Amino acid sequence: MIAGSPYTPHMPPLPSYETALDSVLPNVPQLPGTDDAGLAEAMGRLLATPIRSDRDLPPFDRAALDGYAMRHTDLLESVPLPVSGTIPAGRPGDIEVPAGSCVAIATGAPVPPHLDTVVPHERTDRGDRDGRPVRFEAADIARGNAIHPRGADAGEGDVLVEAGTRITPAHLGLAATVGLDRLPVTPRPVIHLLTSGDEVVDRNVAPLPHQVRNSNGPMLAGLLTGMDAILEAHHHMPDDPDEVREALGAALETADVVVTVGGISAGDRDFVPPMLESLGVDTLLAGAAIQPGRPIRVGRHESGTMVVSLPGNPVSVLATACLFLWPILRTMQGCTDPLPWNTTTLAREVRPNRSRTQFRPTSIDSSGHAVVPDWQGSGDLAHTATTDGLVALPMQDDPVPARTQVPFLAWP
Repeated sequence: MIAGSPYTPHMPPLPSYETALDSVLPNVPQLPGTDDAGLAEAMGRLLATPIRSDRDLPPFDRAALDGYAMRHTDLLESVPLPVSGTIPAGRPGDIEVPAGSCVAIATGAPVPPHLDTVVPHERTDRGDRDGRPVRFEAADIARGNAIHPRGADAGEGDVLVEAGTRITPAHLGLAATVGLDRLPVTPRPVIHLLTSGDEVVDRNVAPLPHQVRNSNGPMLAGLLTGMDAILEAHHHMPDDPDEVREALGAALETADVVVTVGGISAGDRDFVPPMLESLGVDTLLAGAAIQPGRPIRVGRHESGTMVVSLPGNPVSVLATACLFLWPILRTMQGCTDPLPWNTTTLAREVRPNRSRTQFRPTSIDSSGHAVVPDWQGSGDLAHTATTDGLVALPMQDDPVPARTQVPFLAWP
């Protein structure tokens, strides 16, 4: 989307979002093995191996509507045709139909191999109801009308759903169609969440004037559900280096990903980065030219556990979790597309940041346009709660005009 931020005398240039993400993802390990899930439990999971057809689909020439099956040459004669039988759905289509006659047929029934056209009831006089031959008004109907040919959708052995696909209800229907009642899916990453800060108290506690409730924990728990991950533990760390190190060490032992919140800037009480380094975590990323979320950090422990350290303000947490944690989790599960970006159109002019790419919480109006609320800072969760996702605004001095197309990422 943009280049990195400009150099300032006291700070090395930060990488652009794309460069930052590209520096991280090649270091993300894919989770080993697969999970075996029933169809109901497989919804929303990532498919580990392809779904293949066990036979031609459809498995026979199938009538696409209720009507009469016949030879197209008989239809061209424009004479009434006697009905020599009926083929309901679920019965074999091995009935013999003499030349110069037709057969009543139901939607989904097999068309006999010597017949090649189906005419709907609406194009006939339904003469067979009175024991008469059926008269057709179908001179314009082509050979093969209303027949879904055998193998038209897929042949036996064809791949119907590729590995790495997020399973939808339609995929579950396909799985049942080919006789599967369970599906191999990629494992869900196990997450340990560590929030931090002496100013943060539990949501069930009445805060003092200088305190805030822990909104980041529940928000991230909801995000992780949408990201198809398992939140195994959530622990809050005080601003104490020994306790921070102890909590980080315990989380690194069992989690696939450790997510920390807060304590990563340049303050005297920001202990997370040095404690991670002391525990053998290599830094892959230390900041990006984005707003909100510039202090974002990503590392990898010598065991392979990933560590994603998010800033502490709620909107920064939300944005950086989507921009960095989500693609890391998707990569762990074997997904080749880091994020499901789309494109939207700005409903009105928006002023961007001149030195960083802005990722602004945005709502989508009834016309499908992006309405970006006025920027109130990275602590403004109230306005963010009305939004549908993030738009990316380029780093520039001039306002981004209305009707400009911009990237859009829906919340998980």
